[in-house]
Amino acid sequence: MQGRASILIAGDSLQDLRIHAATLQGRGYNVVTSRNAGEVMEVLAHQTPDLILVEAQMKGVDGYSICTMIKENETLANVPVIFIIDNRVPEAIDRMYAVGGVDFILKPCPLSEFLARVETQIRLHNLLLKVEQLQVVAIDANPLTHLPGNNTIVNTIQEAIENNSPMALIYTDLDHFKSYNDVYGFGAGDDVLLFNANILQDVLRLVCGDNGFLGHIGGDDFVMMFPEEYLHQVGEEIVRVFDESIPEFYNEEDQARGGIHSLDRSGGACEFPLVSISLAGIMLANQDFTRYVEVAAVCAELKKEAKAREGSNLFVDRRSAIKQ
Repeated sequence: MQGRASILIAGDSLQDLRIHAATLQGRGYNVVTSRNAGEVMEVLAHQTPDLILVEAQMKGVDGYSICTMIKENETLANVPVIFIIDNRVPEAIDRMYAVGGVDFILKPCPLSEFLARVETQIRLHNLLLKVEQLQVVAIDANPLTHLPGNNTIVNTIQEAIENNSPMALIYTDLDHFKSYNDVYGFGAGDDVLLFNANILQDVLRLVCGDNGFLGHIGGDDFVMMFPEEYLHQVGEEIVRVFDESIPEFYNEEDQARGGIHSLDRSGGACEFPLVSISLAGIMLANQDFTRYVEVAAVCAELKKEAKAREGSNLFVDRRSAIKQ
């Protein structure tokens, strides 16, 4: 059984439409049929299918013209179009490829070949989408950790908001990291950031499996998103592992002292404790968020509360919106 990919079939033969639709529905596809160009464009105005099958010879506006209209639409341009043709005339096949068709089915067509051509184009289309997504993530990735950057973070959280997904969000920030950089240098600071990223990834994978997202906003700021039922487990495990391991990034003297000598922001001598991690946690469904910026504002507020507490900790937002 195939996944629930969607297919639009366009043709003016009611019998052929019924046969093709029944065949594909039997394989688990979502199928919509249209009998003319107007119906095709009406369907495409409301949804983007994974594949389009179109009869080459249709009364009025033919399949070639329909394909041309589809390819001229930026949103639909990458949707594969397979032509259904009555004969293998070279001129017709050349015209099909010229207007953007990716393959053709010659009537009458054996069932196995019909399904194979459909399934091949859907797999190729899905592969192309995955490659494009990876390219976007790679371009957006943080140069140090190679984690998704700001654009991907914003889009991922916005999608969760719009889908009303029951997801939790943790915004992480390091405490006393500037003083660590001042004493040990930026190279050692980068090592701490990589260590932090690895902890976040490992805990996310351990607790949530493949159901989590981790992005690197920049500097020592990271964002995690995962199913809301894991919020406390994820946060508490991060705090435990971080506090157990962070002393390894200090020399023996500073480990024994439990901190470092450095200068505060006004230039005065000061004692700073070991770097700790502050976590601000929220459940997206608990508030009526509509945009990412609203989430970011709450995270900033919660981060201040978390950082006001001594040592590593998870501070979870307890507010809950009254749903209508």
